[in-house]
Amino acid sequence: MLIKPGSLLQTYRCNPMHFPKSTSSLTNLNRSTTPNASNYTKCRVLSKLPVQSTVSVTRAASTHGDHVRLWLMERIVSASFLSLVPAALLFESKFIEIILAAAIVMHTHWGLEAIVIDYVRPAVVGPVAPKIAFLMLNLLSIATLAGLFVLIYNGPGIVNIIKQGWAIGKDKEKQRSN
Repeated sequence: MLIKPGSLLQTYRCNPMHFPKSTSSLTNLNRSTTPNASNYTKCRVLSKLPVQSTVSVTRAASTHGDHVRLWLMERIVSASFLSLVPAALLFESKFIEIILAAAIVMHTHWGLEAIVIDYVRPAVVGPVAPKIAFLMLNLLSIATLAGLFVLIYNGPGIVNIIKQGWAIGKDKEKQRSN
């Protein structure tokens, strides 16, 4: 059964015998060789509706979703680093650092999620290990984002930490020259 919000469509029980096997292609729209044509029309309309109407932001949720949009979002986030990192280093704004922190966590989450999907498959490790791995990944991403926000609001900020890291070697060079 499929229920569309807003009562736009009624709910029907669709028997697989009422419509052809491949209902997602446009070639099946004009087939009328089914035993019960009225049920076929109702089921055909319902089978054309998307099951998942939201764009998933994670690769795991996108197994039935829109892979092109996820790929495009990944590329946009990756390309945004070309302007975010220099902007954060030049302007030292909390707003830019928040956007940079979110982009870093999203980029890292998607990369680690791809690793979990590739190497922690249910067929290889069983059905429980992937769920635990995804839970741990989500907890790690949330903790990382929370830690970066604490660093931005209560600490020196991401950019100042990077600059302090760069200055470590320079302090030793100044002491040697004196």
